[in-house]
This record gives sequence, structure tokens and C-alpha cells, in this order.
Amino acid sequence: MPSGVLSALLAGYRSAGGFDSLLGDSGELRPHWHALLENFARLGLDGICQRGLEAQRLLHENGVTFNGRALGSAARSWRVDPLPLVIDRHEWPLLEAGLAQRARLLDALLRDLYGEQRTLREGLIPAEALFQQGWWLPPCQYSFDTERAALFSLGVDLVRDREGRWRVIADRVQSQAGSGYALENRIVLARSMPNLYRDAPLRRLAGALADEHRALVSLAPQHREHPNVVLLTAGPGSDGYLEHAYLASYLNLPLVESLDLVVRDQRVWMRTLGGLKPVDVILRRMSDVWCDPLELRADSVIGVAGLAQAARAGNVRLANPIGSCVLEHPVLEPYWQTLCERLLGEPLLLEGPQGWWCGAPDALERTLDELPGLILRSFEPGAAPVHAARLDVHELARLRQRIIAHPDEFVAQRPLAAASGPVFDAEHKRLVPKPLSLRMFCSLDSSTADGSLEEVVYRVMPGGLAWVGEPGHPSVNSEVVKDVWVLADSPQPHVSQLRQASEPLLVTRDGIDLPSRVADSLFWLGRYGERLDNRARLLREGLVRLLEQDQSSVADPSLDGLLEALELEPLEALAQGEQRFGLIRARLMSLFSPDTPDGLTTLARAVHRNSQAVRDHLGDDAWRVLNNVGEEFERCTSASVGRRACERTVPELAAFFGLCNETMPHHYGWRLMDIGRFIERCQNTLALLRLALVETEHTGAAAWEMVLATTDNFTAYRRRYRSELHPSAILDLLLFDEGNPRSVGYMLKRLRRQIDHLPQPSSAPYRSSEQRLVIRAATTLQLADVAALAGLPHSPSAREALSALLDALLDPLGELSEAVSNSHFAHVETPRQLLEMQVQP
Repeated sequence: MPSGVLSALLAGYRSAGGFDSLLGDSGELRPHWHALLENFARLGLDGICQRGLEAQRLLHENGVTFNGRALGSAARSWRVDPLPLVIDRHEWPLLEAGLAQRARLLDALLRDLYGEQRTLREGLIPAEALFQQGWWLPPCQYSFDTERAALFSLGVDLVRDREGRWRVIADRVQSQAGSGYALENRIVLARSMPNLYRDAPLRRLAGALADEHRALVSLAPQHREHPNVVLLTAGPGSDGYLEHAYLASYLNLPLVESLDLVVRDQRVWMRTLGGLKPVDVILRRMSDVWCDPLELRADSVIGVAGLAQAARAGNVRLANPIGSCVLEHPVLEPYWQTLCERLLGEPLLLEGPQGWWCGAPDALERTLDELPGLILRSFEPGAAPVHAARLDVHELARLRQRIIAHPDEFVAQRPLAAASGPVFDAEHKRLVPKPLSLRMFCSLDSSTADGSLEEVVYRVMPGGLAWVGEPGHPSVNSEVVKDVWVLADSPQPHVSQLRQASEPLLVTRDGIDLPSRVADSLFWLGRYGERLDNRARLLREGLVRLLEQDQSSVADPSLDGLLEALELEPLEALAQGEQRFGLIRARLMSLFSPDTPDGLTTLARAVHRNSQAVRDHLGDDAWRVLNNVGEEFERCTSASVGRRACERTVPELAAFFGLCNETMPHHYGWRLMDIGRFIERCQNTLALLRLALVETEHTGAAAWEMVLATTDNFTAYRRRYRSELHPSAILDLLLFDEGNPRSVGYMLKRLRRQIDHLPQPSSAPYRSSEQRLVIRAATTLQLADVAALAGLPHSPSAREALSALLDALLDPLGELSEAVSNSHFAHVETPRQLLEMQVQP
């Protein structure tokens, strides 16, 4: 019965003191929790645990991490609590009003600090503190229109104190991580606990994100009819990259990096396969100082040179504008109440912790007197708050000396204790009270985005991200996160990601607007994926033969060839028996080590790195399949486990590329990925044929079987030629038969077809270099003297003829990859004449 389960869930639940979001002061369940907890309890304790595991499985399949560095690095996921944090519908209007006011206040202050600076002239903020440590950026003064809203979006970190009041801990205006994670958590809970989600009268998130997209479009200068809006990220190596890719896909925006953009004539352009395309609005997910190496940090390799100048010229709108980092300056924290009254003429609805700037003499004296019980915030960007109570005697003394030496570089705060909320303990199958922090999000309402300042309205997303932690505890360090549900009077209708257009759309099909960097990553995703497939097949064959040999004195001659094909060190000539077995095993197993160049783990990382760079171009099913590839390589400690890992990798890669073939539009991006795959496969097949049919010490039935097994043609060969092995038949199957997808003839034919469909300069009357190279390889194969190869394997002249043929095929294929890169990934603009040349008559 639910009542029994509910009693078990609440057994021992006691607040640590002060406000608790689940229980009232007398220990009774708060009214807005009743319906949700009853539905939650109907799942049963085991059912709740199973749904929690299902949520984790979905997160894992989607590859959700707090940063973009995947597979054996610092990337980490989190546990989504199956019980959301609920905000009562009667409480929400007050919190919503406070967050919207916060956004209007920060917008007003941003426009003032980079405009008239009344707050500084009137002494509302200590100017000597504000201008320290590079928070206020001089190149950004007057870089945006101060007569209309400048701040587009805002993330606000909140806690409830022990009295139940909402308190603001921090404002996030630069990268604002979390809105994508909040949406992902909502989707995961909806799929893992559909009954709970379907029946709950909660407000949906999709409407707020749809309005955010409309607001971005309305920011375009000169109100262009079809503006180009992009999401700028620091790249796959940055924290939160997967969230950026997820948001870009959800908001239907191109995901771009600095290499995708270039500034010319004070305009921002996006490099695409079809040339340069103007950019009108940039949704920025990058810290301010890294955005422009020309005017800000010169050592930035992730910024766009000239971006600040393009923004000053009014040719591109940035959301948020560069320079908004000043709103995160710690010195502002003690003055928000005064600023709100001065800039908005209203009392501040959401206060922060009690604090003060240490630069004033009386404030410094108070700080030194109360130091052991305070939290100190340094003005150094990125510095973590220092909890003086956690320091030993020597550390506290050093902190005191720093404050005395530079009091104007510190803000002191009194600690703020967070209220508790319910978190499901899967181990003990009950709810436990934990301190919770939240991040909520505001964005400019689309209906007022381009209106006057008096009309500006900020929309608050009715939900957010919650995590276990005391005030100031970073979300990335929390093991448990929660979805935030804002209750409504009744269940809300579903909001689609797609909306009905008010007028006919400009239909496009060719994919010519694909960013060159994305095309490059898709090309190398194909190459690395095929390279990993080939290595996994070779290693699987090696481990199978090794296990069959089982340390016996009978030597399998094909193992030496496999070691060579895998580019591993050859065995010592005298190694026999157990010594030989041990050496072969060590060499094969080294390919699972992350330190081995071109090992399976290294290649899997390359596949993941390139797939993350094109996350918004891959289907969800394809992404889920690829996310599993290679995850167990580093755990392979035995030959049998390694063999099974290789056996799983081959069909996983086949499934991924098969799904891409079925779901990706067959335009330039897909074609380039296909070209990358077949260049790699063609080269691998030719190398295997050389190893088995030309290299004298590796010829023989064992090596021939290895080639057929590695290329997955063993069954096809047996069906066609029964059980008779001969090199001429192998060559026909893997070299000349254009009906066999694993043959070089088929691959060259497919490469030519794909390359012919790539964009070419319209004015060029001749074939491109890549077209000429693939024609050269195909012609070489078609004109090959098959009769000269008939003497294989015993005729030296036949082996020489085959070696020459393989070289003639490998040479143009080696040049083809570079030719494709030069033509489509390394965009060179049309030269512009800088000086007028005078020609004498």
C-alpha cells in the first residue's frame, strides 16, 4: 500500500534544524507535496530504485557529463534524484518576481557601468575596487546600445536559509551553465518515471526555451528577415561543451567555435563549405576575456579576433555583450539593495548574504575582529571563497596578513546556512534531508526584446537545476542533482520543439551552409571510426589465435603478420613456447593502454572527440550507440576480456555508421564522413593485401584466412569458392569485385561518386585535385594486368607486379585526404587588392 511505502520513505526523516522544504515546523508534510509523494510511493521502494537506475542509464546513453572531455579523462556524470524538488504554485509568483527584478537590476547596472556611470560618480560602488583585476573591460565601453536592454540572459544561484527565505548567492552572466542540464534532467525523469511526470500539474520548460529562441532572432541588427543566429562555444575541451551542443540542437542554432568565425569589414562571418556567411546574433557560452584576442587577452586561442569591434559597430549582437563579467564582481554583493533602490526605484526582493567591502576602515576592523567566523571573497577572477573557520592557525594568520596588506581586494560575508530538502537514499531506500542549492534562469522576453527600456520584461524559466550542497558549493562537485518542478493549477499542455511558421520558409537541401570545422570533424570521425574498426578486427583475430595457441609450442605464423599489421614490435627470433606466448600477449594487450599511440583507447578517444564536435548533427540513437564505444577498453586485463571488447566494438561502430546513413541528410556533411571512412578502409585493405600476398615471410593459408576474417569476407569467400584458398580468388574478391562493399573497386567507385557531389568552384572548368586523384586510382585498378598476377604466390614477378599495383593505388589515396582538406576545410578567401596598381602605357 502507498501509505506503508510512504511511511518507509519518511522513516527517520528529521530536519537538521530550521526550515525544511518537505516538512513543516511541527513535522507535518507540506500540502503541495501530498499528491506527488503519494504517486511516488505507488512505485514501491524497489520500483523507485529501479526507476533511479533507469534514469542513470538514460544519462549514460546520452553521454551527459559536466564537461566535454570524455573516455578516461575528467568527464563525469551525476546521479539524478528520482524525486524532484517542488516549488509551490503559491510561492512561485514571489520568487519569479524577485528573479525578474534581479535581471532588470543587472541590466540597468550593466548599461550604467559601460555608459554614464552614475553609480560610480554618486559613490554607490567603490570605483577603486570595481576597476581592479580586469572585471571592467575598457574596450567594451559604449560597445552596445544603452538605450535598450543589454543583458539577454542570466543564471541566479539561490538557497533557502534556515528561516525559509530565498537568498541569492551568485549571478551567472557569462557562461550560465545549467539550463541545458535542467532540460536534460526533466526529459530523463519524464522517461524514467512517466506516470509521475504525466500526472503532475507542473509548468513546462519548453515554452521558455522557445521564447528564448524568438528573443534571439529579434536581436538581429536591422531586423533581418532570416537572421543567422549561432551559439559560440569554447570547444570540446571546455567544461559544459556537451550542454552547449545540446542547447544548440534544441534551439535549432548552429554550434560554432572560434575557427568557424572570422571578422571582415567589422562584420562577423561564418566559414561554411559554400564560403563566408554573415552572422547576426551570437549566443555566447564563453568567458568575456577570452572572446577577442585582438582587444582582450592576446593569448586566447578560442576567441574571434575583431569580435569586440564588430559589436561596437552594431553589425552583430552578442547575448550577453562582452564586458558583462563586471556584474559578477564580488564587490557588488554588499550594495545590491542600494543599487536596486537607485536604479529601479524599488526595494530588493531577493537579498544575498550579509557582507561588506573590506576597503573601508570600519569594515576592515570588523573583518579582523570576526575573521574566524567569516567567508572571504577575493577579487581575483576564478578565486574560490575562503571559509576562515576551515583554516588552521597558520593559514588563518596568512589570510589576516593578506587582508591587512590589501583590504580593498576583499569582501567579507557572514556564513549562510541552507535549508534542507528531501533526497532519495537508494542504499537505505528512504528520504533523507540534505542542504540544497539551486540555479534558476531568466531571459529577455521576446515581445519586449527590441522595445524601449520601460517595456522590458524578463521571463523566468519555471524550473532549474538543484544540487546537494551548502551555499557556494559548486554544482560540478555535487554527486546528486535534482530537477526543479514549479507546480501549476492543472497539468500543462505539451510544448513542441517545433512551431508553426507564420509564412513560407526558404527551403534548403544541399547543406552548403555547413561550417567548415564541422565538415572537418565529420571527415575525421569517419576516418577514426574506420581506423578503430580495422584495429579492433585485427586485434580480435590476434587474441583469438593467441587463445587457441594457449601457450603451446605450436607457432601460428599469422600472429607475426598480425603484429606487423598492428604496427607492434616483432618478436625475438628465439622466442618459443611460453616465452613466445607471453611476448605476443603483452604486445597485443598493450593496444588497450591509453598511452599507446594508435591503440584502441587512443582511437576511441579520437572518435569521441570528433563526435562531440558535431554532436548537434548526429541523431539521438546514433549518439547513444557511439557513447558506448570503447568505454571498457581500459578495463581489459585479460585476453578473453579484450577479445569480447573488440567483438562488441565492431557491431557498435557498424550500428553507428548505419544509423548515420539512415538518419543524416545525405548532403555534404554525410558525404565527407563517408569519404573519410572509405579512404581509411581502402588504405587498410591494400595494406592487408600487401602483408598477406607480397611480404614473403607472411604468405600462406593462415595469413590469407586472416585477411578474409578481418575484412568480414570469410563467409562470402567460402560461399563463392567453397573451401579452396588461392590468392587470385582473394584478389578478385577484395580488389576487383565492384559488387563487394569490402573491395577496393567498390570503395573507389563510391569515393568518386561522393567526391563528385561535393561543392566545387562554379567558375572552374576543370576537375578538382581530389577528383583527379580518385580517377587516377580507379583507372590504375581498371587497367591492371590481371594475367601478370596469376603466378601468385610462388612467382617473384607476380609478387613484384602486385606490389607495384598496390603502390600505384596507395599513392593517390595518400594524397586524397590532404586534397579534400585543402579544398573544403582550409578556407582561403579571395585575395583582395590593397593597393591600386598603375599600369604605364
